[in-house]
Amino acid sequence: MQNIGIDLADFEYIRKNNLIYVDKTEFLYKIVSENKYYFLSRPRRFGKTLFVDTLEKFYQGKKELFEGLYIFNQDWNWEEHPIIRLDFNMIPSENREVLNKSLQKIFSKIAARYNIDLIVEEAYYMFPELIEKLYNKFNQDVVILIDEYDKPIISNLKSTLEENSANLKTIDKNQDYLKMLYDYLKPLEGYLEKVFITGVSKFSKLSIFSTLNNLIELDQNEKFAEIMGYTEKELDEYFSPYFSKLAEKNNLTIPEFRKKFKQMYNGFRFTEKDSRVYNPFSVGSALKNTRFDNYWFKSGTPTFLIELIKKENFQITNLNNLEVNKNKLDATDIKKLKLIPLLFQTGYLTIKKIKNKEIYKLGYPNLEVEKSLTQNILDEFTNEKIELPLIYYIKKSLINKNLEKFIEQMKSIFAGLVNINIPKSLQDREAYYNSLFYLITTLLTDNNLNVYSEVLTSEGRIDSIIETDTNIYIIEFKANQDAEIALQQIKDKNYAERFKIKDKGIILIGTNFDTEKRNIKDIKIEEID
Repeated sequence: MQNIGIDLADFEYIRKNNLIYVDKTEFLYKIVSENKYYFLSRPRRFGKTLFVDTLEKFYQGKKELFEGLYIFNQDWNWEEHPIIRLDFNMIPSENREVLNKSLQKIFSKIAARYNIDLIVEEAYYMFPELIEKLYNKFNQDVVILIDEYDKPIISNLKSTLEENSANLKTIDKNQDYLKMLYDYLKPLEGYLEKVFITGVSKFSKLSIFSTLNNLIELDQNEKFAEIMGYTEKELDEYFSPYFSKLAEKNNLTIPEFRKKFKQMYNGFRFTEKDSRVYNPFSVGSALKNTRFDNYWFKSGTPTFLIELIKKENFQITNLNNLEVNKNKLDATDIKKLKLIPLLFQTGYLTIKKIKNKEIYKLGYPNLEVEKSLTQNILDEFTNEKIELPLIYYIKKSLINKNLEKFIEQMKSIFAGLVNINIPKSLQDREAYYNSLFYLITTLLTDNNLNVYSEVLTSEGRIDSIIETDTNIYIIEFKANQDAEIALQQIKDKNYAERFKIKDKGIILIGTNFDTEKRNIKDIKIEEID
């Protein structure tokens, strides 16, 4: 089997060492053959840097590295071009002064590599001078590759929720500085072969690249839906031997394993084209380590997102069932950050369905993201760590329909949540405990158990549904009232009616929380024959 290079972004190293490279050069050929200016946003760990590196090797004329790939046999002269590559993952940018010095060093190194002398010392003057001198020396158009353009912005987002914070001022200065830098690209268009820019977000794009009015955005372009991430077909073509190995280790048949693998890591959809892709980092990590885990999420905890969720007092149970207008996903104002477009652009929410080409239904892309984000939100909201063994026993109780044990275990969890801040109004308290219950039960989700929240019916909205292979639990929450009232609401609104066709046991559970004792006070259960 070819080895998997987890998170490698060196195209030449991958090819020379015969590591698995999923061929994305058909998209590369479209880019080099058509327009001049391109912008692509994708979540972190999706292969942006590898794609930029592949472009660099292409424009260096290293045709031998592309043998066997789509682009190798295309009609192209493979001329070498001078290249200016900026990888902001590697560029310190704590403030404008640091950013300027960092770019000065980079431009000086590029100039030295091409044996060019730069006269000016300010980085945003060095940039246009470098472009002109490269063009004149080699009589070739210059290629500009900018990776993770928004890192100087995103890395300073932590405290921007506070007005007039130092971080917000740093962001403003960094944005202004980068805008001055990139403003030179338009008047120097005649010297340029290609400009390719990547980033995670689009929040700074409008302000930084305002002069590049012909910048082609690829992030929601259907023709480039699979430019990043792996399709099901690509998994079959490149990783089949690993699936056999991992299925055997987990005592699963290959179809069973593929189903679980898909549920865990697939589901990212970025365009109107109904094409779902896997996160490359998670795929490589799971197959190489031969175990299921939350690899992508562990590589970067979204602390800022959690802060924003708390600030907006967002109803957590809605995260997996949102409907928004398409244009709401393109929010670009860094000073007026909105949670939903930020979650979408960073990959924590994805497109599940599109109605009339305008209304997008959003939700978690897969179990890895849902369970990991849920755990982080729960830890933040409760200041407590709920241990996985207890989650396992709760799941086992529901699967075995041992409701007495299930209730006992849930009470045990709530008894340990001593640091939660309970809302004042009764309605908000019900919603808050509903959210906590949802967050806890979401951690149970796997192939044998699914959790749904805020489920719409013709007569109302069900607080929570838990479905196992054999049973469906319909749960209604009340705070400081009576569990009988909650149970009666389930019956009065015929919540169970839509589930009777599933040929499973249906159990109604009315739950009442005591906000003084901060725990479940009483529960009423009724099973439908």
